Amino acid sequence: MKRNWLRGLLLGVSLALLLAGGVALAQGLTLTVDQDCAECWPAPYVPPPPDEYAVEVTLDGYDLAETLCVNIWVNGESLMEDGGPSCGPAPGAPPLTAVFIIPCELIPRPDVSGLGVTLRQDGIEDLYGEWKFYAWQPGTDNADTVFWTFAADCEAVEVEFVPEPGTIALLGSGLAGLAGYAALRWRARS
Repeated sequence: MKRNWLRGLLLGVSLALLLAGGVALAQGLTLTVDQDCAECWPAPYVPPPPDEYAVEVTLDGYDLAETLCVNIWVNGESLMEDGGPSCGPAPGAPPLTAVFIIPCELIPRPDVSGLGVTLRQDGIEDLYGEWKFYAWQPGTDNADTVFWTFAADCEAVEVEFVPEPGTIALLGSGLAGLAGYAALRWRARS
């Protein structure tokens, strides 16, 4: 009788952890980035640039009825003109794609992101490094972050993808629990 109770508890906890991990992956606002590294675009007046010069960030799963906020950091410092986020109504139904193309010779102009965001005007060297794009909807649990590297030469930069630790822990512990449940059942048959 004790074995059945233990198996049931183990199965229940495992399924709960798997569901929580799956929900964490599929819930709310999600951001995806199409590449880990981009270089400056040497010819800003000749569209369109090849893929290695453009980073596409796709926002999906946001609520149109809620305010959408974004902020961009380069090497830990806000790239926004006033340092704060840009918030407002979502510019359209999901998914929304923002394309970041940085010309090698910066030309001062507002709203280079297409999201109503005015960026600070720095020299090109100040923009090399790790970029962090954060989007959220105040008053909700909708929030996500993506990272990429902007470099003079992407081949010289080794970029490592790091998955979200909480989601990986939930899914891993759920799978470990299912493996334990299977082992208990296998032993019971023997």
